[in-house]
Amino acid sequence: MEHIAAFMLLIGCNAGSLSCEELPAPQVAFESMEECMSALPVALGGAGAKGRIVHGRCAAIDPAWVEEDIEISWRMSREKGLEIDIREVAPPADGMLVAENAHPAELAARLH
Repeated sequence: MEHIAAFMLLIGCNAGSLSCEELPAPQVAFESMEECMSALPVALGGAGAKGRIVHGRCAAIDPAWVEEDIEISWRMSREKGLEIDIREVAPPADGMLVAENAHPAELAARLH
């Protein structure tokens, strides 16, 4: 199994940075932070189309977390630019309904 120590996140924003969205990165997982950082300039250059301003960052990840449930969240700030937060989360309890794509009336009927 591949050892994952870093991942790349690309975010595209409109010119006023009022609306931002995740963009597909050419490669997401890396075996080292250095490998990710060296690939970042090419990824940024390839993603900067359609009038967007592209922000990118590599983030270190604990290799032990690859087998765990983690949550990756991001935000844009004027002071620091793209900020990434990675944290381990507890898996849902057995039998717990996390999300379901159903009409509200159908879902209510199944829950009663």
